[in-house]
Amino acid sequence: MTPDPEHTESAVISQADFHALLRDKMCWAVRLLLNTVLDVEVEAFIGAAPYARTPTRQDYRNGSYDRGLVTGIGAVTLTVPRTRKGFTSQVFERYCRRQAELNQAIGEMFVKGASTAQVGEIVETLTGVKPSPTTVSRVHQTLQAEFDAWKQRPLLAQYLYLFADGTYFTVIYDDEGQKTPVLAVIGITPTGTREVLAFITGDRENQQAWMDLLTDLQQRGLQSVGLWITDGNQAMLNALAAKFPETPRQRCVKHKLANVLSYVPKTQQTTVEPELKAIFYQTSRAKAEQLWSAFCEKYAPIYPSAVECLKRDGAACLTFYDFPAKHWKTIRTTNVIERLFEEVKKRSHKMNAAFRHEASCLLLFYAVIRSLKFRRIAVETKA
Repeated sequence: MTPDPEHTESAVISQADFHALLRDKMCWAVRLLLNTVLDVEVEAFIGAAPYARTPTRQDYRNGSYDRGLVTGIGAVTLTVPRTRKGFTSQVFERYCRRQAELNQAIGEMFVKGASTAQVGEIVETLTGVKPSPTTVSRVHQTLQAEFDAWKQRPLLAQYLYLFADGTYFTVIYDDEGQKTPVLAVIGITPTGTREVLAFITGDRENQQAWMDLLTDLQQRGLQSVGLWITDGNQAMLNALAAKFPETPRQRCVKHKLANVLSYVPKTQQTTVEPELKAIFYQTSRAKAEQLWSAFCEKYAPIYPSAVECLKRDGAACLTFYDFPAKHWKTIRTTNVIERLFEEVKKRSHKMNAAFRHEASCLLLFYAVIRSLKFRRIAVETKA
């Protein structure tokens, strides 16, 4: 006989209740697993099973205590064994109430654009436990010690290429937001690996700020550079001439093109630009110099200011032709370092607020770059 629907208990469960039940079951399983690991750890530490008599015993059990731990799926309570001499587990760090992986995830979410409140909401959705904005900020600040060590790390004595440039971020001084420059250097090692060597804040990109940055690189081991790639900032160029007088320099072609075209009427730029750009996309320096001469001869009577701009610091625009052709795409512009700045600014723009001080600006800069994966360039290895 078919049961009366009016007297049949509903087996339907809401999605929220199902997820809550699933989380409870998973937390139970994680708790069982971690408690089992703790038991195995303490047995290995003591050198004997409970109540066992063995000459390999190193210590004795001394009860246990309950300890909360927030994992990736929720909060669990662990039964942590004690020993007379003191037992330290590898399951969690001392005094840490969250798994290290969860702390890392919190920091990465913060760096990638989520606010402290948003990070808390996401973590609560995943684990059922909501960290406070202060907790999220504290996790982010743990990067400071790592950043301090990074700034002092030794550098290679030689780099194939170094890219130098600066950008601006808004930092609060005396309750007012001001544009503050961050100066940075990216290097390409003899094996083709890219790495950020250093970055600092500097007063308006002045020469002393650049000198301080270059001095820091030398003090950490830098001795020689195959080629510097820069824009036309004169303060930077003066510092490079003082610190690396024998090193050739490549002027960023992208910036030079923009500078030259600014002297050409907009209605004529579509005609002039292809001829100008062609100079820097030849198969040899000799061909490039021919086009250079032809361009200057053709346009000097029409756009004298544009030609004068091209000739100004122009020799440095062709330096890349003296290096391996497979590297030309990488070294004729400062795109390598500008892409780095773009990544950092994506994060700072999502914060929608000025940095409270220079230290927080630099810490965020480091937090972003440590998560980036840089492409290598092909380098011939010596047999």
